[in-house]
Amino acid sequence: MKQFLILTLFVFGITGAQTHEAAKPHKPSKPAVKCVVTGDPIDQEEFAAYKAGKVYFCCGGCKEEFQTSSADFIPAANFQLVATGQYTQTACPVSGRGMKDSKTYAVNGTDVKFCCNNCLNKTKKSDTKVSLLFSDGSFEKGFSVLSKKEKETKKKSSL
Repeated sequence: MKQFLILTLFVFGITGAQTHEAAKPHKPSKPAVKCVVTGDPIDQEEFAAYKAGKVYFCCGGCKEEFQTSSADFIPAANFQLVATGQYTQTACPVSGRGMKDSKTYAVNGTDVKFCCNNCLNKTKKSDTKVSLLFSDGSFEKGFSVLSKKEKETKKKSSL
């Protein structure tokens, strides 16, 4: 009888723990910001103005390479603007239409929202997700610079 009681408590304990884990809200992890040229960790002192923000690099050599041939690094630079919180998503980057919270997919640690399953599945199937979602055309459809008010609100909420 004792063994049955212990086994029952054990099973309910596991089920309760699983239920508790499932009830936790999804909190996206903050992606590590990487150099847009090499993918190495950045040096916050090495950056260049890009669009309405800053793009960070691991060294001065990468900064120079970016400045001489930035077209080669557009998707990575646009991605970094979003990953660093300088830009925010405003629409589906594939279609330009509204976003649905239920249609979210993490790309290199950054959550991207879509309007429908077609856009979501197109992204999931792509071998070049960053290029698909953060090329200039997609970036213009789906992302915009944070306003000063949004930046202040974001700073307050992160404290």
